[in-house]
Amino acid sequence: MTIAQEEIFGPVLCIIPYENEDEAVDIANDTIYGLSNGVAGANMDRAMDVASRLRSGQVHVNSTQQSLLAPFGGYKQSGDGREWGKYGLEDFLQVKSINKPKLRKSKM
Repeated sequence: MTIAQEEIFGPVLCIIPYENEDEAVDIANDTIYGLSNGVAGANMDRAMDVASRLRSGQVHVNSTQQSLLAPFGGYKQSGDGREWGKYGLEDFLQVKSINKPKLRKSKM
């Protein structure tokens, strides 16, 4: 279904029927994009299980709240890299390794 495979920005609600959670995850993951998903459910353990199987950079479970401490960014063609939080700051850092010989203790 085309609407489930496009990255649409705007107030859009798409409802697609499915037989079981596996099929719902397959529908959600069957796209070249992966910015954000949402999962709603009365059983939080099941909702979190579904959320962990979705291939997107962020998943909202029973909420639309975001934290600036959490990394923001997508999977696949929805982005490479992260903004916000620790992972967003890492793009501005440079790592250096300095190696030196190990000092031997003298025998006395």
